[in-house]
Amino acid sequence: MELLSLINLANAFNCNLIVLNADQTEYYFNEDIKINASWELYYNTLNEIAYTQIHITDKFDQIIWNSSKYNQVGAYEKNWIVNTHELNLDSNNCSYVLYINFFVFYFQIDTTNTMCTYLETLEIEIIKRNISCELTGFKDRIILGENLSFIAKFYDNTVEDNQNLINFTVHFNIKYDDLILFQSNYTTNSSGAICINLLSLSNLKLGMNLLIFSIKNNMVYNDTKFVYEILTEKNDLIIDIITFNNNLKDNEDLEMKLYCYYYINHSVKPLVDYILLIKIFNNMTLTFVNEYKTDEYGFLTVLISQDSFKYNQTDQDFNLSIFFNGTAFLDNRTIILSFNLNNEIYSKVQNTLQIRLLSFTTILIISLILISYVIINKKSKSEKLLTELIIRY
Repeated sequence: MELLSLINLANAFNCNLIVLNADQTEYYFNEDIKINASWELYYNTLNEIAYTQIHITDKFDQIIWNSSKYNQVGAYEKNWIVNTHELNLDSNNCSYVLYINFFVFYFQIDTTNTMCTYLETLEIEIIKRNISCELTGFKDRIILGENLSFIAKFYDNTVEDNQNLINFTVHFNIKYDDLILFQSNYTTNSSGAICINLLSLSNLKLGMNLLIFSIKNNMVYNDTKFVYEILTEKNDLIIDIITFNNNLKDNEDLEMKLYCYYYINHSVKPLVDYILLIKIFNNMTLTFVNEYKTDEYGFLTVLISQDSFKYNQTDQDFNLSIFFNGTAFLDNRTIILSFNLNNEIYSKVQNTLQIRLLSFTTILIISLILISYVIINKKSKSEKLLTELIIRY
């Protein structure tokens, strides 16, 4: 592009732009902008002032960077390297549209003839980089009472081989509904990582919690949030049946021994001094209920006399229910066992009585028959003797 001054004012002035280019149209923050230009400038150095210059302007046409002034007469070529840090851009915005301008200035001494203009303009965009987050050792479910340690690694995914973010400030907080349970700032190490240690009883609530990593107000990287969900659940109580007789004899006490425990942080913890409720049902009818407490080792020994629960001789099947009402960190637990009362002895006695009664009845009937027969016979003989006696007489 060629600029000629008004001939009647400055016949000697002439500027011809040959090349103006940039190596890219889009740049990341903290990246170099490489500009190249070549031009020809002619003017009378005795009574004229002229120079060329590179301006970088924003959308409001405000100059945010400029090169030196070049007033050499003749053909000239120049390269510039401008780092985006030199532009003093506001870190709150994630992108900027900027303009590279080739500027020409002319002034004729002892006159009012002045001229300045842009011979050519290039549009470029400055954008922030993106960040990725990678978790190692993280679990999205945790038992209330457990601890969880995991590593969060941050890296730049806009460059080859995912450059780690070293000495980088990361804000971390835990939210439950709208309540902030925990927050702190961390600095990434030489691997771009931070280590998070969670204590579920103090850092989390029962239910769904949000773990939020935030990157804010950084000049190079976009404001970014990484949100992860972690579900906190109550622990399961385990009840082992050590001894239990499910086939009781008549007058035999119901006896059983239990071991109650749970796992926390991969270790066994006994249920110490907690109450369990035991109920006995006969045909859906509650016949016994009582509370029992575990000992200092998590054991529970139960001894129930048959006299403590009602039953009848024709229905000997029972259900025994063990109830644990739960705690702030242990879930409810119910176990149902079945047992029966063996009425074998009763049946033998009953059968023996039936046999004896039948034998007695049989003997009684036979005896009655014999007695009747004897009586009849005696009666017959008596009648005959009387007849004979009358005849003889």
